[in-house]
Amino acid sequence: MAEKKADAKTEAPAAAAAEAAPRKKKVNELSLAEVEARLAECKAKQGELISKYALQLLARKKALTS
Repeated sequence: MAEKKADAKTEAPAAAAAEAAPRKKKVNELSLAEVEARLAECKAKQGELISKYALQLLARKKALTS
């Protein structure tokens, strides 16, 4: 019985932390500024913008600027 109470206590902070963490936005929900920030992040990490994610970001940027 003591083990069940200990498990419940350890799960509660983990659940609260999961709710507090910001949810990632989908590419089609990003604003132009967010798209540009993520493109810069991709460029810094990968060196090029050839990944599927980077290409989707570029497509979103084109749609927003048109």
